[in-house]
Amino acid sequence: MGNVVKALLVAGLLGLPLGSVALAAGQVIDPQAEYAACLALAQKDPKAAIERAGQWEGLGGGAAATHCRAVATDASGDHVAAATLLEELASKGKSTPELTADLLRQAAQAWNKAGQSERAMGVLDAAVKVDPSLPGLYHDRAVMRAEDGKLWDAVDDLNQALDLNPGLISALVLRAAAYRRLEALDLARTDLERARKMIPNDPDLWLESGLLSLAEGKSAQAREDWMTVLRLAPDGAAAVAARQNLERMDVRQ
Repeated sequence: MGNVVKALLVAGLLGLPLGSVALAAGQVIDPQAEYAACLALAQKDPKAAIERAGQWEGLGGGAAATHCRAVATDASGDHVAAATLLEELASKGKSTPELTADLLRQAAQAWNKAGQSERAMGVLDAAVKVDPSLPGLYHDRAVMRAEDGKLWDAVDDLNQALDLNPGLISALVLRAAAYRRLEALDLARTDLERARKMIPNDPDLWLESGLLSLAEGKSAQAREDWMTVLRLAPDGAAAVAARQNLERMDVRQ
């Protein structure tokens, strides 16, 4: 999940008991606190979180406990098992369309990490049918389509995502990247300028701007764009890519 607040909302929609769960030994589990703690542990120590979630399931933790186990399983690297769990949760039919679609989205992400992109795409298609109002579904599907070289299909999905959420910066940057690869450089620059007006300090934006500047034949501007990435987020993934691009540029020169 994106954050603990959203996770707790998901817990409620999954049917997490509102009251505490009493244990035989006199201990009491606060469901929301347990869910948040379990998800936090999943990021730090996935194996311990799997065990904790399994114990909670045995004590009546229900779908929330199973969801935490799925998240922890995914974090442990067993993406197939995680995707299967998430699909099973989505199929129970006890939650809202939005939550069902979001669970399917998580399952698709796990399938994709497992290298099963075709399965992931099918799950995402199913999620869109369940709730076509979620921009994240189109965003994820666009990423997969772009990876598969289906750039115009990716643009179509990103158009839909941006129609639903015009402020989705990552969709603008991804669409700019797709336009660049399609050699529609003016359209790509328009998207980046639009994104920069909203969030001028986004490192992914500047990373893509450097690639576009290079495609435009503006190598000095490309270097400046990538140096901006390093100033904004020197330790992030975008910085790694920016350094690699700068090194390649230096080798060519």
